[in-house]
Amino acid sequence: MAHSNNSLVTGKLRGSLGKELVFREWEGKTVVAKAPKSREGDPTPAQAETQEKFLLASRYARAIIRSPDKGMAEAYAAVLRPRQNVYSRALEDFLSPPVVKSINTRNYKGAAGDKIAVRAIDDFRVISVRVEIYAANGTLLEAGNAVQSTNGLDWTYTATQVNNPLAGSKIIAIATDVPENEGSLEVTL
Repeated sequence: MAHSNNSLVTGKLRGSLGKELVFREWEGKTVVAKAPKSREGDPTPAQAETQEKFLLASRYARAIIRSPDKGMAEAYAAVLRPRQNVYSRALEDFLSPPVVKSINTRNYKGAAGDKIAVRAIDDFRVISVRVEIYAANGTLLEAGNAVQSTNGLDWTYTATQVNNPLAGSKIIAIATDVPENEGSLEVTL
């Protein structure tokens, strides 16, 4: 992709030149690129799935921009990277689910009141972490929301039920971000 600072040759060109080149302005510079080509045939199932995901992401980003409550748009604006706008930041957030990095069970011995620490990250913000504890036989013992620590990365869940025997128990942490994407991690004790 070529760049120009509005030279004599490119001037203030905009649009396409035949079916070969496209001119547009980006950050005060004229940018020249190859013209996109039309796709032949129907999309594969994977391409159709990607197109559907991108369509939903686009609708989400437009809703953020058009919302009368500008709080989310301002929050996205506060974390823009170079050459990014609120629309593209919201689109990126929709397409990037949160990741549960770890579940720390060091302080969980199967007693009520024991703590489970979860570390969850997102490219923008994790809004909640749900913890589910299953007994060794697969029965759901308890589930609830963890409380966010002051560092913004870690979440703490306090057990409310007794879990004996502890061996073979399963703990699942499910993180949710602003566009309600979910990411999870499972550990077996």
